[in-house]
Amino acid sequence: MEAAGELAAPPAAPAPVPRGDEGPFRRHVWLTLFRLVVVTVLLGGTAAWEWREGVSRVGEPHASPLYTVILVTYLASLGLAVALRLRVRLSAVAVAQVALDVGLAAAVVALTGFADSVFVFLFVIAIVDGSLLLFRRGALLAALLALLAYVPLVLLGAPARPPLQTLFVHAGALLATAALAGYLSEQLRRTGERLAEREVDLAAITALHEAIVQSVASGLLTLDARDRVTFLNRAGEQITGRRLEAVVGRPADWFPALGGRASRDEVAFQNAEGERLRLGFTVFPLRARGGEEIGRAVIFQDLSHLRAMEERVQRSERLADLGRVAAGLAHELRNPLASMTGSVELLRGSAAREDERRLMDIVLREAGRLDQLVSRFLEYSRPDAPRRARADLGRVVSETLEVFAHDPAAARVRLEPEIEETPTWCDPDQMRQLLWNLLINSSQASQSGSPGQPAPGSPAAPAPGRDGAACTIRIRCAPMADGGARLEVEDDGPGIAPDDLPQIFTPFFTTKARGSGLGLATVQRIVDAHGGTVMATSAPGRGARFTVWLPPPAPPGSGAG
Repeated sequence: MEAAGELAAPPAAPAPVPRGDEGPFRRHVWLTLFRLVVVTVLLGGTAAWEWREGVSRVGEPHASPLYTVILVTYLASLGLAVALRLRVRLSAVAVAQVALDVGLAAAVVALTGFADSVFVFLFVIAIVDGSLLLFRRGALLAALLALLAYVPLVLLGAPARPPLQTLFVHAGALLATAALAGYLSEQLRRTGERLAEREVDLAAITALHEAIVQSVASGLLTLDARDRVTFLNRAGEQITGRRLEAVVGRPADWFPALGGRASRDEVAFQNAEGERLRLGFTVFPLRARGGEEIGRAVIFQDLSHLRAMEERVQRSERLADLGRVAAGLAHELRNPLASMTGSVELLRGSAAREDERRLMDIVLREAGRLDQLVSRFLEYSRPDAPRRARADLGRVVSETLEVFAHDPAAARVRLEPEIEETPTWCDPDQMRQLLWNLLINSSQASQSGSPGQPAPGSPAAPAPGRDGAACTIRIRCAPMADGGARLEVEDDGPGIAPDDLPQIFTPFFTTKARGSGLGLATVQRIVDAHGGTVMATSAPGRGARFTVWLPPPAPPGSGAG
Protein backbone atom coordinates (compact mmCIF):
# COMPACT_ATOMS: atom_id res chain seq x y z
CA MET A 1 0.00 0.00 0.00
CA GLU A 2 1.31 3.46 -0.87
CA ALA A 3 2.18 5.85 1.92
CA ALA A 4 -0.30 8.61 2.64
CA GLY A 5 0.28 11.66 0.55
CA GLU A 6 2.62 9.86 -1.84
CA LEU A 7 2.29 11.07 -5.40
CA ALA A 8 2.28 8.37 -8.01
CA ALA A 9 4.26 9.22 -11.12
CA PRO A 10 2.41 8.90 -14.40
CA PRO A 11 3.48 6.13 -16.74
CA ALA A 12 6.54 7.06 -18.76
CA ALA A 13 6.07 7.70 -22.44
CA PRO A 14 7.39 4.92 -24.68
CA ALA A 15 10.86 5.56 -26.05
CA PRO A 16 10.98 6.39 -29.77
CA VAL A 17 12.25 3.82 -32.23
CA PRO A 18 15.92 4.56 -32.93
CA ARG A 19 16.81 5.70 -36.39
CA GLY A 20 19.17 2.77 -36.73
CA ASP A 21 16.18 0.42 -36.84
CA GLU A 22 14.07 2.36 -39.36
CA GLY A 23 16.72 4.04 -41.55
CA PRO A 24 18.10 1.05 -43.55
CA PHE A 25 14.64 -0.27 -44.38
CA ARG A 26 13.48 3.19 -45.49
CA ARG A 27 16.60 3.66 -47.65
CA HIS A 28 16.03 0.29 -49.33
CA VAL A 29 12.49 1.28 -50.21
CA TRP A 30 13.48 4.68 -51.60
CA LEU A 31 16.37 3.27 -53.66
CA THR A 32 14.09 0.60 -55.10
CA LEU A 33 11.60 3.29 -56.11
CA PHE A 34 14.41 5.41 -57.55
CA ARG A 35 15.63 2.46 -59.68
CA LEU A 36 12.12 1.88 -60.98
CA VAL A 37 11.87 5.56 -61.94
CA VAL A 38 15.22 5.38 -63.77
CA VAL A 39 14.32 2.29 -65.78
CA THR A 40 10.87 3.73 -66.51
CA VAL A 41 12.49 6.90 -67.89
CA LEU A 42 14.91 4.68 -69.86
CA LEU A 43 11.98 2.69 -71.21
CA GLY A 44 10.14 5.83 -72.25
CA GLY A 45 13.26 7.32 -73.88
CA THR A 46 14.02 4.10 -75.79
CA ALA A 47 10.49 3.83 -77.07
CA ALA A 48 10.48 7.49 -78.17
CA TRP A 49 13.86 7.11 -79.96
CA GLU A 50 12.78 3.96 -81.82
CA TRP A 51 9.50 5.55 -82.85
CA ARG A 52 11.32 8.60 -84.22
CA GLU A 53 14.00 6.58 -86.03
CA GLY A 54 11.62 3.85 -87.18
CA VAL A 55 14.03 1.15 -86.03
CA SER A 56 11.50 -1.25 -84.57
CA ARG A 57 8.25 -1.42 -82.69
CA VAL A 58 7.57 -2.74 -79.25
CA GLY A 59 6.56 -6.40 -79.55
CA GLU A 60 8.24 -7.00 -82.91
CA PRO A 61 10.95 -9.70 -83.26
CA HIS A 62 13.78 -7.16 -83.66
CA ALA A 63 12.90 -4.92 -80.69
CA SER A 64 15.75 -3.27 -78.85
CA PRO A 65 17.59 -5.41 -76.26
CA LEU A 66 17.08 -2.51 -73.88
CA TYR A 67 13.56 -3.75 -73.36
CA THR A 68 14.97 -7.01 -72.08
CA VAL A 69 17.24 -5.16 -69.64
CA ILE A 70 14.34 -3.03 -68.44
CA LEU A 71 12.09 -6.05 -67.99
CA VAL A 72 14.78 -7.91 -66.04
CA THR A 73 15.28 -4.82 -63.85
CA TYR A 74 11.55 -4.60 -63.14
CA LEU A 75 11.40 -8.27 -62.15
CA ALA A 76 14.54 -8.01 -59.99
CA SER A 77 13.20 -4.90 -58.25
CA LEU A 78 9.92 -6.69 -57.61
CA GLY A 79 11.81 -9.58 -56.06
CA LEU A 80 13.77 -7.21 -53.82
CA ALA A 81 10.52 -5.51 -52.76
CA VAL A 82 9.07 -8.90 -51.80
CA ALA A 83 12.26 -9.68 -49.84
CA LEU A 84 11.90 -6.38 -47.96
CA ARG A 85 8.26 -7.18 -47.27
CA LEU A 86 9.25 -10.56 -45.85
CA ARG A 87 11.91 -8.90 -43.68
CA VAL A 88 14.80 -10.80 -45.20
CA ARG A 89 18.18 -9.87 -43.76
CA LEU A 90 18.84 -6.31 -44.90
CA SER A 91 22.57 -6.78 -45.49
CA ALA A 92 21.89 -9.53 -48.03
CA VAL A 93 19.24 -7.43 -49.75
CA ALA A 94 21.70 -4.50 -49.82
CA VAL A 95 24.39 -6.57 -51.60
CA ALA A 96 21.77 -7.70 -54.13
CA GLN A 97 20.70 -4.06 -54.66
CA VAL A 98 24.30 -2.98 -55.30
CA ALA A 99 24.89 -5.90 -57.73
CA LEU A 100 21.63 -5.11 -59.55
CA ASP A 101 22.53 -1.41 -59.91
CA VAL A 102 26.00 -2.23 -61.27
CA GLY A 103 24.54 -4.88 -63.59
CA LEU A 104 21.95 -2.41 -64.89
CA ALA A 105 24.64 0.21 -65.53
CA ALA A 106 26.89 -2.34 -67.32
CA ALA A 107 24.02 -3.57 -69.53
CA VAL A 108 22.99 -0.04 -70.51
CA VAL A 109 26.61 0.98 -71.24
CA ALA A 110 27.18 -2.18 -73.34
CA LEU A 111 24.04 -1.53 -75.40
CA THR A 112 24.74 2.18 -75.96
CA GLY A 113 28.34 2.25 -77.21
CA PHE A 114 30.69 0.75 -74.60
CA ALA A 115 33.41 3.35 -73.85
CA ASP A 116 31.57 5.98 -75.92
CA SER A 117 28.28 5.51 -74.02
CA VAL A 118 26.78 8.55 -72.36
CA PHE A 119 25.36 6.34 -69.57
CA VAL A 120 28.70 5.71 -67.81
CA PHE A 121 27.36 7.95 -64.99
CA LEU A 122 25.05 5.06 -64.01
CA PHE A 123 28.12 3.44 -62.38
CA VAL A 124 28.47 6.58 -60.26
CA ILE A 125 24.82 6.30 -59.22
CA ALA A 126 25.40 2.65 -58.32
CA ILE A 127 28.35 3.63 -56.09
CA VAL A 128 26.28 6.31 -54.36
CA ASP A 129 23.46 3.79 -53.81
CA GLY A 130 25.95 1.36 -52.30
CA SER A 131 27.26 4.00 -49.88
CA LEU A 132 23.71 4.79 -48.78
CA LEU A 133 22.93 1.13 -48.14
CA LEU A 134 26.19 -0.18 -46.64
CA PHE A 135 28.09 3.07 -46.04
CA ARG A 136 31.87 2.82 -46.74
CA ARG A 137 31.75 -0.92 -47.38
CA GLY A 138 28.94 -0.48 -49.86
CA ALA A 139 30.80 2.29 -51.71
CA LEU A 140 33.96 0.16 -52.02
CA LEU A 141 31.95 -2.92 -53.06
CA ALA A 142 30.06 -0.96 -55.73
CA ALA A 143 33.32 0.62 -57.03
CA LEU A 144 35.00 -2.79 -57.26
CA LEU A 145 32.05 -4.31 -59.13
CA ALA A 146 31.86 -1.27 -61.42
CA LEU A 147 35.56 -1.56 -62.36
CA LEU A 148 35.22 -5.31 -62.92
CA ALA A 149 32.31 -4.61 -65.27
CA TYR A 150 33.51 -1.42 -66.98
CA VAL A 151 37.10 -2.47 -67.87
CA PRO A 152 36.03 -5.56 -69.88
CA LEU A 153 33.39 -3.46 -71.62
CA VAL A 154 36.02 -0.95 -72.77
CA LEU A 155 38.37 -3.71 -73.92
CA LEU A 156 35.57 -5.55 -75.73
CA GLY A 157 34.32 -2.37 -77.35
CA ALA A 158 37.71 -1.53 -78.98
CA PRO A 159 39.94 -4.66 -78.96
CA ALA A 160 42.46 -3.19 -81.45
CA ARG A 161 43.12 0.23 -79.84
CA PRO A 162 41.37 0.51 -76.46
CA PRO A 163 40.93 4.13 -75.27
CA LEU A 164 43.29 3.89 -72.30
CA GLN A 165 42.96 7.57 -71.50
CA THR A 166 39.18 7.31 -71.26
CA LEU A 167 39.50 4.12 -69.23
CA PHE A 168 41.95 5.79 -66.83
CA VAL A 169 39.74 8.89 -66.40
CA HIS A 170 36.56 6.89 -65.83
CA ALA A 171 38.24 4.45 -63.42
CA GLY A 172 39.74 7.35 -61.47
CA ALA A 173 36.34 9.05 -61.34
CA LEU A 174 34.71 5.88 -60.04
CA LEU A 175 37.36 5.45 -57.34
CA ALA A 176 37.14 9.11 -56.32
CA THR A 177 33.37 8.85 -56.16
CA ALA A 178 33.66 5.75 -53.97
CA ALA A 179 36.08 7.49 -51.59
CA LEU A 180 33.97 10.63 -51.31
CA ALA A 181 30.67 8.75 -51.01
CA GLY A 182 32.18 6.39 -48.43
CA TYR A 183 33.43 9.29 -46.32
CA LEU A 184 30.14 11.18 -46.49
CA SER A 185 28.10 8.04 -45.77
CA GLU A 186 30.22 7.30 -42.70
CA GLN A 187 29.67 10.84 -41.49
CA LEU A 188 25.97 10.40 -42.14
CA ARG A 189 25.94 7.12 -40.21
CA ARG A 190 27.73 8.62 -37.21
CA THR A 191 25.51 11.67 -37.25
CA GLY A 192 22.46 9.41 -37.37
CA GLU A 193 23.73 7.39 -34.41
CA ARG A 194 24.40 10.53 -32.40
CA LEU A 195 20.99 11.88 -33.33
CA ALA A 196 19.36 8.61 -32.24
CA GLU A 197 21.19 8.83 -28.90
CA ARG A 198 20.06 12.42 -28.46
CA GLU A 199 16.49 11.42 -29.26
CA VAL A 200 16.60 8.71 -26.59
CA ASP A 201 18.07 11.21 -24.10
CA LEU A 202 15.46 13.79 -25.04
CA ALA A 203 12.68 11.22 -24.64
CA ALA A 204 14.01 10.31 -21.19
CA ILE A 205 14.28 13.97 -20.15
CA THR A 206 10.81 14.67 -21.53
CA ALA A 207 9.36 11.70 -19.63
CA LEU A 208 11.08 12.84 -16.43
CA HIS A 209 9.86 16.41 -16.91
CA GLU A 210 6.34 15.14 -17.58
CA ALA A 211 6.43 12.95 -14.46
CA ILE A 212 7.65 15.83 -12.28
CA VAL A 213 5.16 18.36 -13.63
CA GLN A 214 2.23 15.96 -13.44
CA SER A 215 3.11 14.75 -9.93
CA VAL A 216 3.33 18.08 -8.14
CA ALA A 217 0.39 18.87 -5.88
CA SER A 218 0.17 22.46 -7.15
CA GLY A 219 -1.59 23.41 -10.34
CA LEU A 220 0.55 24.63 -13.23
CA LEU A 221 -0.91 26.72 -16.05
CA THR A 222 1.20 28.09 -18.91
CA LEU A 223 0.09 30.76 -21.37
CA ASP A 224 1.49 32.09 -24.61
CA ALA A 225 2.02 35.77 -25.42
CA ARG A 226 -1.71 36.16 -26.18
CA ASP A 227 -2.73 34.56 -22.85
CA ARG A 228 -3.91 31.39 -24.57
CA VAL A 229 -3.51 28.16 -22.64
CA THR A 230 -0.59 25.97 -23.70
CA PHE A 231 -0.45 23.54 -20.77
CA LEU A 232 -2.40 22.54 -17.63
CA ASN A 233 -1.12 19.74 -15.41
CA ARG A 234 -3.17 17.05 -13.70
CA ALA A 235 -3.40 18.89 -10.36
CA GLY A 236 -4.56 21.99 -12.23
CA GLU A 237 -7.28 19.95 -13.94
CA GLN A 238 -8.52 18.65 -10.59
CA ILE A 239 -8.56 22.09 -8.97
CA THR A 240 -10.18 24.00 -11.85
CA GLY A 241 -12.45 21.18 -13.02
CA ARG A 242 -11.29 21.72 -16.61
CA ARG A 243 -9.52 19.33 -18.95
CA LEU A 244 -6.39 20.32 -20.86
CA GLU A 245 -7.98 19.19 -24.12
CA ALA A 246 -10.89 21.57 -23.55
CA VAL A 247 -8.84 24.71 -22.78
CA VAL A 248 -5.60 24.37 -24.78
CA GLY A 249 -5.28 27.06 -27.42
CA ARG A 250 -8.08 29.12 -25.88
CA PRO A 251 -7.96 32.31 -23.77
CA ALA A 252 -7.57 31.76 -20.02
CA ASP A 253 -10.29 34.28 -19.17
CA TRP A 254 -11.77 31.75 -16.71
CA PHE A 255 -8.74 32.10 -14.40
CA PRO A 256 -8.99 35.10 -12.03
CA ALA A 257 -6.63 38.05 -11.67
CA LEU A 258 -4.40 37.56 -14.70
CA GLY A 259 -4.35 41.24 -15.52
CA GLY A 260 -0.97 41.87 -13.89
CA ARG A 261 2.27 40.75 -15.46
CA ALA A 262 3.82 39.34 -12.28
CA SER A 263 1.88 38.93 -9.04
CA ARG A 264 1.26 36.85 -5.95
CA ASP A 265 -2.27 36.88 -4.62
CA GLU A 266 -5.14 34.94 -3.09
CA VAL A 267 -8.63 35.11 -4.57
CA ALA A 268 -12.02 33.43 -4.43
CA PHE A 269 -12.54 31.04 -7.33
CA GLN A 270 -15.43 28.93 -8.58
CA ASN A 271 -14.36 25.91 -10.60
CA ALA A 272 -16.18 24.37 -13.54
CA GLU A 273 -18.15 22.08 -11.19
CA GLY A 274 -19.54 25.03 -9.22
CA GLU A 275 -17.37 24.45 -6.14
CA ARG A 276 -16.20 27.61 -4.41
CA LEU A 277 -12.50 27.56 -3.56
CA ARG A 278 -9.84 29.83 -2.17
CA LEU A 279 -6.89 29.96 -4.56
CA GLY A 280 -3.39 31.17 -3.83
CA PHE A 281 -1.39 31.76 -6.99
CA THR A 282 1.82 33.23 -8.37
CA VAL A 283 2.19 34.58 -11.92
CA PHE A 284 5.62 34.96 -13.48
CA PRO A 285 6.83 35.56 -17.07
CA LEU A 286 8.32 32.91 -19.34
CA ARG A 287 11.33 34.13 -21.29
CA ALA A 288 13.25 32.73 -24.25
CA ARG A 289 17.05 32.46 -24.36
CA GLY A 290 17.31 35.95 -25.78
CA GLY A 291 15.36 37.37 -22.84
CA GLU A 292 12.16 38.23 -24.72
CA GLU A 293 8.91 37.31 -22.97
CA ILE A 294 7.12 34.45 -24.73
CA GLY A 295 4.31 33.87 -22.26
CA ARG A 296 3.43 33.45 -18.62
CA ALA A 297 3.18 30.63 -16.10
CA VAL A 298 0.80 30.40 -13.15
CA ILE A 299 1.42 28.17 -10.13
CA PHE A 300 -1.68 27.87 -7.94
CA GLN A 301 -2.97 25.88 -4.98
CA ASP A 302 -6.33 25.23 -3.39
CA LEU A 303 -6.08 26.91 0.03
CA SER A 304 -9.70 26.24 1.02
CA HIS A 305 -8.90 23.48 3.51
CA LEU A 306 -5.95 25.43 4.92
CA ARG A 307 -8.05 28.54 5.49
CA ALA A 308 -10.84 26.46 7.03
CA MET A 309 -8.30 24.85 9.34
CA GLU A 310 -6.97 28.27 10.33
CA GLU A 311 -10.50 29.40 11.10
CA ARG A 312 -11.08 26.31 13.24
CA VAL A 313 -7.83 26.91 15.13
CA GLN A 314 -8.71 30.56 15.70
CA ARG A 315 -12.20 29.58 16.83
CA SER A 316 -10.74 26.99 19.21
CA GLU A 317 -8.37 29.59 20.64
CA ARG A 318 -11.22 32.05 21.13
CA LEU A 319 -13.37 29.39 22.74
CA ALA A 320 -10.54 28.34 25.05
CA ASP A 321 -10.13 31.93 26.23
CA LEU A 322 -13.88 32.26 26.54
CA GLY A 323 -14.11 29.07 28.56
CA ARG A 324 -11.50 30.20 31.08
CA VAL A 325 -13.36 33.47 31.67
CA ALA A 326 -16.82 31.93 31.59
CA ALA A 327 -16.18 29.25 34.20
CA GLY A 328 -15.71 31.80 36.97
CA LEU A 329 -18.24 34.29 35.61
CA ALA A 330 -21.04 31.72 35.44
CA HIS A 331 -20.57 30.75 39.08
CA GLU A 332 -20.56 34.41 40.08
CA LEU A 333 -23.84 34.90 38.22
CA ARG A 334 -25.51 31.86 39.74
CA ASN A 335 -24.95 32.85 43.33
CA PRO A 336 -26.69 36.27 43.21
CA LEU A 337 -29.29 34.81 40.83
CA ALA A 338 -30.20 32.17 43.40
CA SER A 339 -30.47 34.81 46.10
CA MET A 340 -32.65 37.02 43.93
CA THR A 341 -34.92 34.13 43.00
CA GLY A 342 -35.38 33.11 46.65
CA SER A 343 -36.12 36.65 47.71
CA VAL A 344 -38.69 37.15 44.96
CA GLU A 345 -40.43 33.88 45.90
CA LEU A 346 -40.71 35.06 49.51
CA LEU A 347 -42.10 38.41 48.41
CA ARG A 348 -44.55 36.70 46.07
CA GLY A 349 -45.96 34.68 48.96
CA SER A 350 -46.70 37.80 50.95
CA ALA A 351 -47.96 39.89 48.03
CA ALA A 352 -51.65 40.74 48.29
CA ARG A 353 -52.25 42.36 44.91
CA GLU A 354 -52.66 40.32 41.72
CA ASP A 355 -50.59 42.64 39.56
CA GLU A 356 -47.68 42.36 42.00
CA ARG A 357 -47.79 38.55 41.87
CA ARG A 358 -47.92 38.69 38.03
CA LEU A 359 -44.83 40.86 37.92
CA MET A 360 -43.03 38.56 40.31
CA ASP A 361 -43.96 35.56 38.11
CA ILE A 362 -42.31 37.29 35.16
CA VAL A 363 -39.18 37.85 37.24
CA LEU A 364 -39.10 34.19 38.33
CA ARG A 365 -39.68 32.95 34.78
CA GLU A 366 -36.90 35.09 33.34
CA ALA A 367 -34.60 34.14 36.21
CA GLY A 368 -35.23 30.47 35.39
CA ARG A 369 -34.43 31.10 31.74
CA LEU A 370 -31.27 32.90 32.74
CA ASP A 371 -30.27 29.97 34.98
CA GLN A 372 -30.88 27.58 32.10
CA LEU A 373 -28.73 29.73 29.83
CA VAL A 374 -25.92 29.77 32.40
CA SER A 375 -26.15 25.97 32.70
CA ARG A 376 -25.89 25.53 28.96
CA PHE A 377 -23.00 27.95 28.82
CA LEU A 378 -21.18 26.04 31.56
CA GLU A 379 -21.84 22.83 29.70
CA TYR A 380 -20.36 24.33 26.51
CA SER A 381 -17.34 25.98 28.12
CA ARG A 382 -16.37 22.89 30.15
CA PRO A 383 -17.19 20.00 27.81
CA ASP A 384 -16.73 16.41 28.88
CA ALA A 385 -14.36 14.30 26.81
CA PRO A 386 -16.31 11.90 24.59
CA ARG A 387 -16.62 8.37 26.00
CA ARG A 388 -16.27 6.52 22.76
CA ALA A 389 -17.52 3.03 22.17
CA ARG A 390 -18.50 0.90 19.24
CA ALA A 391 -22.09 1.82 18.47
CA ASP A 392 -24.64 1.74 15.69
CA LEU A 393 -25.18 5.40 14.81
CA GLY A 394 -28.34 4.47 12.94
CA ARG A 395 -29.86 3.03 16.12
CA VAL A 396 -28.83 6.10 18.12
CA VAL A 397 -30.52 8.33 15.51
CA SER A 398 -33.72 6.23 15.53
CA GLU A 399 -34.00 6.36 19.33
CA THR A 400 -33.44 10.13 19.33
CA LEU A 401 -36.14 10.62 16.69
CA GLU A 402 -38.65 8.61 18.73
CA VAL A 403 -38.09 10.90 21.70
CA PHE A 404 -38.11 14.07 19.59
CA ALA A 405 -41.39 13.11 17.93
CA HIS A 406 -43.15 13.54 21.33
CA ASP A 407 -41.48 16.84 22.13
CA PRO A 408 -43.59 20.00 21.83
CA ALA A 409 -41.00 21.45 19.43
CA ALA A 410 -41.96 18.73 16.92
CA ALA A 411 -45.70 19.32 17.11
CA ARG A 412 -45.93 20.67 13.56
CA VAL A 413 -42.88 18.96 12.07
CA ARG A 414 -42.97 16.00 9.69
CA LEU A 415 -39.91 13.76 10.08
CA GLU A 416 -38.69 11.75 7.07
CA PRO A 417 -35.91 9.41 8.22
CA GLU A 418 -33.64 7.44 5.87
CA ILE A 419 -31.55 5.43 8.28
CA GLU A 420 -29.14 2.58 7.59
CA GLU A 421 -27.15 0.46 9.98
CA THR A 422 -24.02 2.54 10.57
CA PRO A 423 -21.36 1.11 12.89
CA THR A 424 -19.03 3.77 14.18
CA TRP A 425 -16.78 4.76 17.10
CA CYS A 426 -18.49 7.53 19.08
CA ASP A 427 -20.04 8.71 22.32
CA PRO A 428 -23.74 7.77 21.94
CA ASP A 429 -24.92 10.37 24.50
CA GLN A 430 -23.07 13.19 22.74
CA MET A 431 -24.41 11.99 19.39
CA ARG A 432 -27.94 12.21 20.79
CA GLN A 433 -27.23 15.74 22.01
CA LEU A 434 -25.78 16.67 18.61
CA LEU A 435 -28.80 15.37 16.70
CA TRP A 436 -31.22 16.95 19.16
CA ASN A 437 -29.64 20.38 18.69
CA LEU A 438 -29.81 20.01 14.89
CA LEU A 439 -33.47 18.96 15.04
CA ILE A 440 -34.38 21.85 17.36
CA ASN A 441 -32.52 24.29 15.12
CA SER A 442 -34.24 23.03 11.94
CA SER A 443 -37.72 22.96 13.49
CA GLN A 444 -37.41 26.47 14.93
CA ALA A 445 -35.95 27.89 11.71
CA SER A 446 -38.57 26.21 9.52
CA GLN A 447 -41.53 27.25 11.63
CA SER A 448 -40.31 30.83 12.08
CA GLY A 449 -40.64 31.64 8.37
CA SER A 450 -38.29 33.71 6.33
CA PRO A 451 -37.74 37.42 7.01
CA GLY A 452 -40.71 39.48 6.03
CA GLN A 453 -43.12 36.54 6.07
CA PRO A 454 -45.87 36.10 8.67
CA ALA A 455 -45.17 33.64 11.46
CA PRO A 456 -47.05 30.34 11.51
CA GLY A 457 -50.39 30.61 13.25
CA SER A 458 -50.94 34.23 12.28
CA PRO A 459 -53.98 35.06 10.14
CA ALA A 460 -51.80 35.74 7.09
CA ALA A 461 -49.68 32.60 7.48
CA PRO A 462 -50.11 29.83 4.93
CA ALA A 463 -52.18 26.89 6.04
CA PRO A 464 -50.30 23.75 7.04
CA GLY A 465 -50.40 20.59 4.95
CA ARG A 466 -53.09 17.93 5.21
CA ASP A 467 -51.12 16.16 7.94
CA GLY A 468 -50.88 19.42 9.96
CA ALA A 469 -47.12 19.76 9.45
CA ALA A 470 -45.68 23.22 8.91
CA CYS A 471 -42.30 21.91 7.78
CA THR A 472 -40.46 18.75 6.81
CA ILE A 473 -37.14 17.58 8.21
CA ARG A 474 -35.28 14.81 6.39
CA ILE A 475 -32.76 12.82 8.44
CA ARG A 476 -30.27 10.56 6.65
CA CYS A 477 -27.75 8.28 8.28
CA ALA A 478 -25.50 5.95 6.27
CA PRO A 479 -22.01 4.42 6.38
CA MET A 480 -19.23 5.76 4.17
CA ALA A 481 -16.92 3.81 1.92
CA ASP A 482 -13.89 4.38 4.19
CA GLY A 483 -15.69 3.03 7.26
CA GLY A 484 -16.81 6.38 8.63
CA ALA A 485 -20.36 7.66 9.03
CA ARG A 486 -22.44 10.45 7.50
CA LEU A 487 -25.40 12.12 9.20
CA GLU A 488 -27.56 14.71 7.42
CA VAL A 489 -30.37 16.91 8.72
CA GLU A 490 -32.17 18.87 6.01
CA ASP A 491 -35.19 21.14 6.32
CA ASP A 492 -37.39 23.01 3.87
CA GLY A 493 -37.38 26.27 5.80
CA PRO A 494 -36.39 29.77 4.69
CA GLY A 495 -32.69 28.90 4.56
CA ILE A 496 -29.68 30.83 5.84
CA ALA A 497 -28.53 34.16 4.49
CA PRO A 498 -25.12 33.97 2.72
CA ASP A 499 -23.65 36.56 5.11
CA ASP A 500 -24.77 34.51 8.13
CA LEU A 501 -23.58 31.11 6.89
CA PRO A 502 -19.89 31.50 7.93
CA GLN A 503 -20.93 32.50 11.49
CA ILE A 504 -23.62 29.98 12.42
CA PHE A 505 -21.25 27.80 14.49
CA THR A 506 -19.91 30.81 16.45
CA PRO A 507 -21.07 30.90 20.10
CA PHE A 508 -23.90 33.32 20.85
CA PHE A 509 -24.56 34.02 17.17
CA THR A 510 -28.27 33.64 16.50
CA THR A 511 -30.95 35.07 14.23
CA LYS A 512 -33.81 33.91 16.49
CA ALA A 513 -35.55 36.39 18.75
CA ARG A 514 -35.10 34.20 21.87
CA GLY A 515 -32.20 31.98 20.80
CA SER A 516 -29.08 31.49 22.89
CA GLY A 517 -26.68 30.91 19.98
CA LEU A 518 -25.17 27.84 21.66
CA GLY A 519 -26.99 24.99 19.92
CA LEU A 520 -24.94 24.86 16.73
CA ALA A 521 -21.78 25.83 18.62
CA THR A 522 -22.32 22.74 20.77
CA VAL A 523 -22.72 20.66 17.61
CA GLN A 524 -19.39 21.99 16.34
CA ARG A 525 -17.72 21.20 19.68
CA ILE A 526 -18.99 17.60 19.72
CA VAL A 527 -17.93 17.00 16.13
CA ASP A 528 -14.46 18.44 16.79
CA ALA A 529 -14.09 16.23 19.87
CA HIS A 530 -14.81 13.19 17.69
CA GLY A 531 -12.31 14.27 15.02
CA GLY A 532 -15.06 14.75 12.45
CA THR A 533 -16.33 17.54 10.23
CA VAL A 534 -19.61 19.44 10.06
CA MET A 535 -20.71 21.60 7.15
CA ALA A 536 -23.80 23.67 6.48
CA THR A 537 -25.12 24.41 2.99
CA SER A 538 -28.09 26.62 2.28
CA ALA A 539 -29.71 29.00 -0.13
CA PRO A 540 -32.30 31.61 0.88
CA GLY A 541 -35.80 30.22 0.44
CA ARG A 542 -34.57 26.66 -0.26
CA GLY A 543 -33.93 25.31 3.25
CA ALA A 544 -30.69 24.29 4.92
CA ARG A 545 -28.71 21.07 5.17
CA PHE A 546 -26.29 20.14 7.95
CA THR A 547 -23.92 17.28 7.19
CA VAL A 548 -21.76 15.58 9.81
CA TRP A 549 -18.91 13.24 8.86
CA LEU A 550 -17.42 10.99 11.52
CA PRO A 551 -14.06 9.23 11.01
CA PRO A 552 -13.77 5.43 10.73
CA PRO A 553 -13.67 3.35 13.94
CA ALA A 554 -10.25 3.25 15.58
CA PRO A 555 -8.32 0.02 14.91
CA PRO A 556 -7.98 -2.44 17.83
CA GLY A 557 -5.15 -1.53 20.17
CA SER A 558 -4.91 2.06 18.97
CA GLY A 559 -5.79 3.43 22.39
CA ALA A 560 -8.62 5.60 21.08
CA GLY A 561 -11.47 6.28 23.43
